Amino acid sequence: MKNIRPTSKNDLEQIIELLDSTFGPGRYARSVYRLREMRPFEEKFSYVYEWNNKILASISYCKIIINLRSNGLLLGPLAVELEQKGKGFGVQLVDYTLSLINDDGKFDFVIVVGDLDYYQRFGFNRIEQDIRFYGPVDKNKLLLKSINKELLFKEAKFLNFS
Repeated sequence: MKNIRPTSKNDLEQIIELLDSTFGPGRYARSVYRLREMRPFEEKFSYVYEWNNKILASISYCKIIINLRSNGLLLGPLAVELEQKGKGFGVQLVDYTLSLINDDGKFDFVIVVGDLDYYQRFGFNRIEQDIRFYGPVDKNKLLLKSINKELLFKEAKFLNFS
């Protein structure tokens, strides 16, 4: 993946501009942004898609825990420059970073607040249990991908994210 590279500190300004144009200022009111403010991004899984020295897409993750025992990552934000949507840059970033996370072996799951139609191709599914998330969230958009196949959330009636 010649156009995919780790995020560097020098990318911050371009990434903020990308997030502003993609999600607008209302993103700061979302529950996932409040959670991210409390937790730093996992630098080893933060990547950009760059072409001709311009960042066209960006992805980041931060740590999250379910029921005080299962360690995972919250995917996001995933942002693609509006003029570049539909060209596969976001798909490539998600595929690449999920592969890194899987190979790392330190996390049990990845969650994302997003559309099932998009994220199902990566192995994400809706969560059937009752949920307590950090702030309000649309339960239909809270998706989980299990990495640790031995970890079964089906037994839990209630999932508490922290």
